[in-house]
Amino acid sequence: MFRLVRFASVYMKILSVRTVALPALLLPLVAMAQSSPEGEQTMVVTAAPTTVSELDTPAAVSVVNGDEMRHAAPRVNLSESLGAVPGLQVQNRQNYAQDLQLSIRGFGSRSTYGVRGLRIYVDGIPATMPDGQGQTSNIDIGSVESLEVLRGPFSALYGNSSGGVINVTSQSGSQPPTIEASSYYGSFGTWHYGMKATGAVGDGTHAGDVDYTVSTNRFTTHGYRDHSGARKNLANAKLGVRINDVSKLTLLFNSVDIKANDAGGLSYDEWQSNPRQSPRGDQYNTRKSTKQTQAGLRYERQLSERDDLSVMMYAGERETTQYQSIPRAPQLNPSHAGGVIDLTRHYQGIDTRWTHRGELLVPVTFTTGLDYETMSERRKGFENFVMANGAPQYGEEGNLRRNERNLMWNIDPYLQTQWQLTGETDSRRRGALQLGVVRFKRLLHCPGERRRQPATPATTNGCRRVH
Repeated sequence: MFRLVRFASVYMKILSVRTVALPALLLPLVAMAQSSPEGEQTMVVTAAPTTVSELDTPAAVSVVNGDEMRHAAPRVNLSESLGAVPGLQVQNRQNYAQDLQLSIRGFGSRSTYGVRGLRIYVDGIPATMPDGQGQTSNIDIGSVESLEVLRGPFSALYGNSSGGVINVTSQSGSQPPTIEASSYYGSFGTWHYGMKATGAVGDGTHAGDVDYTVSTNRFTTHGYRDHSGARKNLANAKLGVRINDVSKLTLLFNSVDIKANDAGGLSYDEWQSNPRQSPRGDQYNTRKSTKQTQAGLRYERQLSERDDLSVMMYAGERETTQYQSIPRAPQLNPSHAGGVIDLTRHYQGIDTRWTHRGELLVPVTFTTGLDYETMSERRKGFENFVMANGAPQYGEEGNLRRNERNLMWNIDPYLQTQWQLTGETDSRRRGALQLGVVRFKRLLHCPGERRRQPATPATTNGCRRVH
């Protein structure tokens, strides 16, 4: 069955007569197209420890321009514009309570929750947690400058991401100051509207020069099916400050707030009867809410004509609550975690990188660095019902069934070398080395005990309820 969805969009761009310095934020250097004297364009790739031309990198890299992603699109999901990227499959589950499923050359295709096997970066801040789980919900398509997809083993330079890397870079402000407003509407109460302001003070080469980008948007829909409405608020901001002739400071802020109902699946008979119904969604009031806020700070300095230093620091918090369609009977098992997931994650990290350009018989570039990230997770589980007159009333938070704290961290020292064997700029060879350490620790609150203990197979069952 195919249905035609009606939509229309309105786009407006205004040149501002006033420059506003905003406490916005963001980070790394933007990947941009640079015009050659002949009018040709060279695509610069930043999904590597050093910025190189797309034709000079030995890795399989595809670059998607941000303007192309925004052209005649709702600007809600990455699936709108990444379908043509070789080796990348984006599966939209058509359910805003379920994340997009991304896979590169098969890596990540077996993930049932979030993105696994791949590494996602948004302006240098990992959207993939230390446990390997990634999310795309905080990517603001309205302010994307470029999106790069790195496929194959070269992505191992980013740690536990053997399948590939998706690197998103936001726009940096420039003169003249600009305000953009956009609106999209479609069937089933679908609305998306946003506003973006960009600008700069100075040309970015002198002390005190500032550039900024601020973007905010809202998406709402009633959904085609019953119990499938969703609402998403997203804000992204970037502020760059030139400290002096050789150093720059970039600030980043990102926030997303999502509330979505989960219509659930249908059997064949149910679909034949009414494809828009949601029997389990209505019965269990299945839904999901997500809140994430993060901030980052990047310092870049040219130590000499041959040496560059970059330090990136970030911290954030992500809260997720999900009500599932689990009947009461399975939850009577003492080891069952319940039908409500209550998850809070605090994460932070630092990446320090040094690049040296020298000669060892031939021109050589060394890039070495240390990446450290850590996460503290509070995971709780509740029954998804309360008893009323002897019958379960679903869709309400019930008794606590699970309470644990997970601590994760990893540390990745890395080294990459690049040497030019001839005078041709594309005759280059590269070598890379990375060592990574990942540690996971789980602490459970067990019945009758006030102390926490490490989780083992012998202590996991029954260590669910806190007294």
